[in-house]
Amino acid sequence: MMKSVATLARVIATSLVSTMLRPLSILPESVAVSSRTNNGGGEGGRRRRSSSISEAKERGGSMVTKLYEFALVGWNSHHHHHAAAAGAGHSSRQRMAFISENHQYTNNHWGAIHQGPGVGNRASVGGAASSSSSTTSLRAFSTSTTSNQSSSSSKLSSSRAQNAIALLPTYLLDARSVTKFHPVNAPNGALQLSVAENQLSELPVSGVTGVVENGSADVESDGEEVTLVQVLSQLASSTVARPSDDTSSASSLTFEKDMIYYQPTQGSPGLRSAMGGYLHDLLLSSSSSTTTSSSSTFNPENIILGAGCNAVLENLCMCLTEPGDAVMIPTPYYAAFEFDLVARAGCEIVSVNTLDYHDESPPSSVDATNKSDGKQRTTIPPSFYYPNKASLTHAYNLSMEQTSRPPRVLLLSHPNNPLGICYPPEVMAECIEWCRENEVHLISDEIYAGSVYRQKRGDGEDTFVSAMSLASSDNGGGDEKEGGLGLGPYIHLVYALSKDFALSGLRVGVAYTENEEILMPMQKLNDLCQISSQTQLLVERMLSANVATAGAAGGNDDTKFVDAYLTSNRHNIQTRCDKLQSCLSDVDIPYLPADSGLFVWMDFREFLPSLPDSITEEMESLSSKEQRERGLYLKLMKEYGLLFTPGMSMRNERPGFFRCVFTAASDEEFELGLERICKFVNEERGSGSGN
Repeated sequence: MMKSVATLARVIATSLVSTMLRPLSILPESVAVSSRTNNGGGEGGRRRRSSSISEAKERGGSMVTKLYEFALVGWNSHHHHHAAAAGAGHSSRQRMAFISENHQYTNNHWGAIHQGPGVGNRASVGGAASSSSSTTSLRAFSTSTTSNQSSSSSKLSSSRAQNAIALLPTYLLDARSVTKFHPVNAPNGALQLSVAENQLSELPVSGVTGVVENGSADVESDGEEVTLVQVLSQLASSTVARPSDDTSSASSLTFEKDMIYYQPTQGSPGLRSAMGGYLHDLLLSSSSSTTTSSSSTFNPENIILGAGCNAVLENLCMCLTEPGDAVMIPTPYYAAFEFDLVARAGCEIVSVNTLDYHDESPPSSVDATNKSDGKQRTTIPPSFYYPNKASLTHAYNLSMEQTSRPPRVLLLSHPNNPLGICYPPEVMAECIEWCRENEVHLISDEIYAGSVYRQKRGDGEDTFVSAMSLASSDNGGGDEKEGGLGLGPYIHLVYALSKDFALSGLRVGVAYTENEEILMPMQKLNDLCQISSQTQLLVERMLSANVATAGAAGGNDDTKFVDAYLTSNRHNIQTRCDKLQSCLSDVDIPYLPADSGLFVWMDFREFLPSLPDSITEEMESLSSKEQRERGLYLKLMKEYGLLFTPGMSMRNERPGFFRCVFTAASDEEFELGLERICKFVNEERGSGSGN
């Protein structure tokens, strides 16, 4: 085992340097015309698109968001040809190298990014790049990529630095280009409804007037309900002994002397123990549909605490993959995964497209007829977004074609971002079984596990069941292991306090694995992203504190503060979500009924610019999809002040879907957002635009 650990450690040490500089292969230029064929008789009677591999290549390996693609609009023909080369048939690293080569030119033409949705003659609506010169440019690009990385590099920065920029989603640039809403200075400014933050965390915690630490009788409370920030302020200045101390005596200092020295790289023992107890209560105790033994616990020795979920996820993938290995992610997915897994870990992201791998075909389009005509608009049902063995196997084969090796990781967002739903237990169990059968590592990102506000399904079963519960040895999963869950080596968890507690500024991420081969490398990599000792003590206090309530005897009870906070927060999130969904229903905008997270997945396909009569949705190219959705995205943002996350930036299979983060605004801003949505729908339908 020590030999394998040493080998893995050497790979990790060299991957940061080698990832972006290794020779690059050229994917064949693809044709983006799609035609669905019914592959009846296959597993689940699935339907496959004949060009699914071609479309994946048109995405450049289904991976990199094309940061400057629309910045190239209207440029001279020389740069137009390069745009075609960067937009189709290339791997992520080639496209990043192209962007790096043209970075200075792009800076000089920054305004082109915001000139509008058109893409000139870059690609035809029904196919890939149409001009013959684009093929020539593609060939020239294939022979000059590596040399350009070094010859065009500035002495002031590296190509790797510019490549990192190339991984940022395009819509972030758009968001920075518009005037933000301000009630006085910019009342017509854009409302930020695209960043997954929760301003509802600033509300008082229902029924909580303070916190009690470590059995202390001291309660700072005036009888009023307190906010999360007030609780953190109290805990940050506390002189009560830290929860993990053997003694209950008070300390004389809020900052203890051992905190100034080096800390265990994987996190302090006290916080890892407190985090293990919190995760047990959050992920295991509430699972009624799948019973987990009380003896199953999160082993603190298998917990790694790092500076945010993205940091521990990156380190986990660096320990599980070689540079260039594929990570499969069901679509649509959180756009920043592409940066987190590519910039330094050097993974290739392969989309798991799910819509065509079910018994029925998804609705091809929303009925564009007004509701007054008696026709009901519908959206794609949630089940079409569920991965299954058929879609996973297809993505596996696609990974083999793109990388010439099997994929190493399946990354699941559960509860799902951006869909705002949980995968049913049977879907998660199928994914776990498939991963074990194919020796593919499953990473379950459960960062929204505490924000499941509709906790029962229509059949009375739990909405959310953690992969940790389903994969544990108590449920026939991994091998039995004392002091752990018995997950085996292929199942892993990432979590953070950034979403459920809105503590993204504290940078507290968690990875949990029972793969003994990667524990030491994970701990060493965490040298680069440790959490400060002061933050660790603050979080340990928060996870361990009990609530003080006005009605409890002695001013406190046995309820954990984190449990009281999550209960209150879930109520606030559901109330806000219900208002948004009611508004969407009133104006007949289809949406995916949300049960978790901070967002609603909205279907605005009705308002997309129309396709030519000769092109159907099944024939439409990727570039055309992106172009049409971008036009709608810019209209919503610039004309109506609604800044949503566009679905194509999250690799959605269909254009016209948007994620609305309904918690990212104050009450006043949220109400204004509802008014603007109604105004947009009424004016667009009145004008007869779109389809």
